[in-house]
Amino acid sequence: MSSLAERGFLWCIGLASITFVLATVGISFTPLAWLPWAFCALAAVMVAALATDRGFALGSNQFRRHILGWVIGAVIAVVLWSLAQKGLQDALPWLKEHRKLWNVFEPFALFAASIFILFAGVLAVSGAKGGARAKPGRIEGLFVNNLPAKIAAVPMAFTAVGVFVIATTWTIYHSFTNSKLLPNSKFIGLDQYERLWSANRWLVSIENLLIFGICSLVFSLVVGFVLAALLDQKIRFENTFRTIFLYPFALSFIVTGLVWQWILTPEFGVQKIVRDIGFSSFTFDPLFNADIVIFGVLFAALWQGTGFVMVLMLAGLRGIDQEVWKAARVDGIPQWKAYIFIVIPMMRPVFITTLVIIAAGIIKVYDLVVAQTSGGPGIASEVPAKYVYDYMFGGQNLGQGFAASTMMLVSVLVVLIPWAYLEFGGRKRG
Repeated sequence: MSSLAERGFLWCIGLASITFVLATVGISFTPLAWLPWAFCALAAVMVAALATDRGFALGSNQFRRHILGWVIGAVIAVVLWSLAQKGLQDALPWLKEHRKLWNVFEPFALFAASIFILFAGVLAVSGAKGGARAKPGRIEGLFVNNLPAKIAAVPMAFTAVGVFVIATTWTIYHSFTNSKLLPNSKFIGLDQYERLWSANRWLVSIENLLIFGICSLVFSLVVGFVLAALLDQKIRFENTFRTIFLYPFALSFIVTGLVWQWILTPEFGVQKIVRDIGFSSFTFDPLFNADIVIFGVLFAALWQGTGFVMVLMLAGLRGIDQEVWKAARVDGIPQWKAYIFIVIPMMRPVFITTLVIIAAGIIKVYDLVVAQTSGGPGIASEVPAKYVYDYMFGGQNLGQGFAASTMMLVSVLVVLIPWAYLEFGGRKRG
């Protein structure tokens, strides 16, 4: 019973926090106004259920200091809540100067006070010495063990929740509205997504992303691994070559795009140099050819990113035990077979991590395209990130931009979920 009540308490607190966040970001769903308080009430019921098993023992409670800390936190939250009350503001005119600020804090302070009181109550039950258990419970593990470290992590947790969770939820929600210049809450269902997938510009950007992504993944992995294998042969001036190969990665994509724009421009770059040598009919203008412009962008991306892939692969190769190479030589296995059938399988975690890093960079590619082609000629080199930016800030169509960014988020999840399963699921099974 005690374990079930602890689990129920934690679930209620978690659901109360989630529904409160959803209500705070402005989602117009009527039950969200009272659901957080309903879950808090259920959490109080779980505290009462724990009390029936263990009872309150405030005088001899082993968590007295923790209980006092949460009560003090609740008092501070109540003080912040009182500053937003009209009666107090009328009595203290200086509060009215910052009325909007206090009004923003009011719901947060009230919710925090409720949660802190619940924390104090559940610790008053869990810390009763008469019912101490040999194995710490969930409540004790969450609210007592390593509490200073958890409190120190609170600012970063709030930042992560505010910037990523709330902002992402807000974006997804407004992708189902008809937001234009400013966000609004008029729900229109999947209309934005229907317009998105019927827009030729979006389809072109998806096609470009697929071509760019597949080629970038294949060539960067192959070239990066080959360079790493060559440098792993203990060649002379290895540090110099490694620095040369890695140097482009230190440049921003804007600089890389501008440099490669110059290199691929017929009037100044490769075409002019070759024609000056004597090949007057030579033509090389990928940035001005709509059929192959995405490959011009790919050249620049490979030049910048391959060195980083090489460093990751080299680190993986240096982690291979030398006894493996000695055993392969003793068995007469050719070096290329040793790489393919022995070394590469042993470097599986390195390959998975590298794939995730490359794929995440591919999905959000933007500045390289803007610097090189600005999406042209026409819309031939459009990518999803540029589509999102243009509609949100140029086209004043927030709903369409939110829908496109949500599809990009889905693409990122498609990459991250298999990686998380392969990395952590495999370890758990092992």
